[in-house]
Amino acid sequence: MSGLTEQLEQQLITDASRPLMQDATKHWYTGKQLKTEKNIWKTYWKNKGIGNDDVVLLSLTNSVTYSLVTQSLWEIGAIVHTIDPQTTEIQISELEDHYNYSALVLNENIHDLKYLNMIFTNQPRLATLHEPEAQIFIRNKHIAHLSEEPEDDQLALIMHTSGTTGKPKRVGLTHQQILAGANNIIQTEKLTAEDKTLVIMPMFHINALVISNLATRLSHGQLLFREKFSAHNFWSDVSHEQITWISLTPAILAILLRRDEEPTDNKLRFLRTSSAPLLPSTHDKFDQRFNIPLVESYGMTEAAGQIAQNPLDHPIRNTVGTFENTDLQILDSQNRPLSTGQVGQIAIKGDSVIKNYLDPQPESFHDGYLLTGDLGSVDENKYLHIAGRSKEMIIRGGENVNPLTIENCLVDLKFIKEIAVVGIPDPIYGETVAAVIVPNIETKDHRHQIALLDELANEQLLPVERPTKYIFSDELPKNATKKVQRARLAEIVAQQLKEA
Repeated sequence: MSGLTEQLEQQLITDASRPLMQDATKHWYTGKQLKTEKNIWKTYWKNKGIGNDDVVLLSLTNSVTYSLVTQSLWEIGAIVHTIDPQTTEIQISELEDHYNYSALVLNENIHDLKYLNMIFTNQPRLATLHEPEAQIFIRNKHIAHLSEEPEDDQLALIMHTSGTTGKPKRVGLTHQQILAGANNIIQTEKLTAEDKTLVIMPMFHINALVISNLATRLSHGQLLFREKFSAHNFWSDVSHEQITWISLTPAILAILLRRDEEPTDNKLRFLRTSSAPLLPSTHDKFDQRFNIPLVESYGMTEAAGQIAQNPLDHPIRNTVGTFENTDLQILDSQNRPLSTGQVGQIAIKGDSVIKNYLDPQPESFHDGYLLTGDLGSVDENKYLHIAGRSKEMIIRGGENVNPLTIENCLVDLKFIKEIAVVGIPDPIYGETVAAVIVPNIETKDHRHQIALLDELANEQLLPVERPTKYIFSDELPKNATKKVQRARLAEIVAQQLKEA
């Protein structure tokens, strides 16, 4: 067995009589119960001829089943491809044309699969504890593969990057890389068997699957699965279940700040935030209201989760922390290393970092380092500062404009619910700054709001940073982790202005 599958199995054996996982109905399962259920799935796959190097699509909501199905497939040498459970049949069909899946595991509420039913046979469902049953589809005329215990360097997981600045990339992670990523979290967050975490981020993303799920399991902690984030239930779950830490996003923090609920008698050691930049103003408001340690971090799918995180005992505001377990450099436009404090592209390599994409992209690597596309700098204390995505930077008249600086300035206006800043084409300056705003209250006349925006921008921003266009919208385009899709937003704004 690989180190990853061996340690996951050992958790279930060591904690046979201890409650380890709780489902959405708040039913707990012991290690023994989980091991039995996992083996039912493992035997099922073997009987269906699913085995070494078979690619299995997993499209489920967060659940105990999700964790066990993934483990069962890894133990027989299969490769798991996780996707959003909201993916349509047409989208799944497009993926199927590329991957030729041996099996599909889908939510029970997916019906009328006309195209897929011509390729796969819907199998009798397995009893999945107290949770909704998953639908299982096995490929017609599937060529049986033997079950083989995986090696550390064998491919285990396929994920697509979030694609916030362009087309998503296909990332393949090995057993060893996933284990290294989980161990990185265990070390930096000082996880032990005494820890409990609430899984509210989607499991088809690296954050929940590795950072919340696997790191907790490998440290023998307890997992509480929720299908999705619920602002109404969040603090009651934290207090009643005595949660010690949670991985979440700045978008979730912003939602919590807009509500009246408060935690009572909580045991939180910290909340970990990632997946998108945390605006300093949001951090300040959260600290003042809740007084719960908020730890900023930085990661990506290509690194099996985490790249850097603020040390729990010495976090530094407006940084994403240190990177002891990752070899990190800051490079200039010619891929030459920059000095302390200089801003350039972040390049990484290490045990958890991929060495290539599933689709050849040699331009994404240099001298063994993955070029992340993110801009940043490292200070004299070895803390990493993020300056933004290279593709998100607005080039106005030859000057770099960071949209995060503008957003952090304007977001404090009380009528703003959400704001995102993008660059739009300009015949003179190349690009100019547009601010897209989702207001708290809809109104047709925005003249007063624009006057307030202009007043604040003129007072606190450089001339090159001041928006030349304000656009009011009902929503911002986002991915499943609530990260704003800036490339898509820029396209929408440009098209709207063109048609105006």
